[in-house]
Amino acid sequence: MWYQSDILWVVIKIVILFGAMMTGAAYYTLLERKWAGYIQDRYGPNRAGLWGLLQPLADGIKFLTKQETIPRNADKWIFVLAPALSMTTAIMLWAAIPFTPAFTQLPDFVREATGQKEFVFQVMNPSGGLLYMSAVASLAVYGIMLAGWSSNNKYALLGSVRSTAQMISYELALALSLAVIVILAGSLDLTRIVKAQEGRWFIATLPGAIAFIVFLVTMFAETNRLPFDLAEAESELVVGFHTEYGAFKFALFFIAEYMSMITLSLLAALLFFGGYNIPGFIPAWVKSAWYAPLVGSAFFFAKAFVFVFLFVWVRWSIPRFRYDQLMNLGWKKLVPLAMLNLLIAGFWVYYA
Repeated sequence: MWYQSDILWVVIKIVILFGAMMTGAAYYTLLERKWAGYIQDRYGPNRAGLWGLLQPLADGIKFLTKQETIPRNADKWIFVLAPALSMTTAIMLWAAIPFTPAFTQLPDFVREATGQKEFVFQVMNPSGGLLYMSAVASLAVYGIMLAGWSSNNKYALLGSVRSTAQMISYELALALSLAVIVILAGSLDLTRIVKAQEGRWFIATLPGAIAFIVFLVTMFAETNRLPFDLAEAESELVVGFHTEYGAFKFALFFIAEYMSMITLSLLAALLFFGGYNIPGFIPAWVKSAWYAPLVGSAFFFAKAFVFVFLFVWVRWSIPRFRYDQLMNLGWKKLVPLAMLNLLIAGFWVYYA
């Protein structure tokens, strides 16, 4: 039957995931603006809908209806391509994330109707899922670099050069921290990494804890967020690499940044805090029920939300670093620490 096609179910997952991504990123901006208002003792958005809940929709309409402009001497095609490239890489990252464990106790009528023996809400599950995510994430720098160069604006170019140097520098420490997880789990498969934490989260091990500290710092640098938003330093570069962008093209950069923040939050929960594994204090009858995967997913999203909130909290709590401080932290502190931790992880696994 056509409705039993594997391709159809993959398309359904993609549509649902894309809608969830766009909605999540939109309301993430509302969360940040509300929390920023609370920290600064003022009201956040509260005009569009109840408690301002329709503000993301109003912002979306605004970006879609504003006039599109392209600088006269800009490289038109690359100028348009850059935000699309940033958005595409942010979307592709979500494809390999396992949001739920496998539903193995499907009702008989569901099995007969769909032809599915089990169901996992994951678009694809490559054996090298962590390698795939690292490779795709590294492409994000091209969108930022092309945006600054194609604008024919010196402030935008300086912002993109800063961002490129920053992201490349911190990607090395990030990759080394991920290599520690691969050593501890013995696999690049994200589902196997989660399964390896059923008895003990990686954060509870010495190499896992050090890798988490490195990963946590690089999260902010990779997403150009405070205190590492040197690519968008308003006092120096106007708004950096997207100075010349407006309307929907600017919105693509904006949404891609928030999507990347959510992705890294999900990845932190997966790699260090057991992902969707159900904690031991949950009764055994819940773990054996057909809805146990939903319970696991609820814990997974709760863990990820802690990091989602952390991005907002840090932005309004810590001042921006100087550029030399940023680079010194990356090359002189994090990279040596991550390399030493790689050696510790090897001894940990060998003698454990």
